[in-house]
Amino acid sequence: MKELPDKTLFTLVQDHDERAFAVLLERYSRRMYDLVYKRTRDDDDTKDILQDIFISFWNNRDKIRIEDSIYPYLHRSAKYAVIDLAIRNQRVSAYQNLLAKQDEPFIHPAENSLIADELKLQYEREVARMPGTMQQIFRLSRDQHLSAREIAAQLQLSEQTVRNNITLALKKLRLSIGSDQLIVLLPLSLYISSALTVN
Repeated sequence: MKELPDKTLFTLVQDHDERAFAVLLERYSRRMYDLVYKRTRDDDDTKDILQDIFISFWNNRDKIRIEDSIYPYLHRSAKYAVIDLAIRNQRVSAYQNLLAKQDEPFIHPAENSLIADELKLQYEREVARMPGTMQQIFRLSRDQHLSAREIAAQLQLSEQTVRNNITLALKKLRLSIGSDQLIVLLPLSLYISSALTVN
């Protein structure tokens, strides 16, 4: 079985063949580890990312489509996961910075809640001011966590149009609210989509 090409093994995986999955896992684990570790420089983070990638690969095997090799799929998954990790770390740092910028070292929980509510209200006002199509795309991405491809299919737009609108929406929000506050409010998927348009 180890000599079988990826496509044949993947067909077996789609038929719930765990041995074929184990062969693919063995075939790509080292290569994927090296790829991810170059970005994270952390053994634990790298192993966690790889575990998530391969679990997702198995759980979504019926939805995945490959041509000849599964490596492009794994590579994309690794890219998203590394960006996801970086943004999670950035969100923690941003939130800590927000707390550090408070004038008083300790704020009553009720006051904290009022600050958070005001921030959310400002955010919703800015989203409501966006043009119709931009607002619709942004809400689908934020609230339903749809990918650019899924939004494009639903709204009958090009994927690039969807990505452009998400990027413009984020720019508007950054200008009006600020990056530190915004990153605390938004799901990671939006930042991933925005980062991918740069590459």
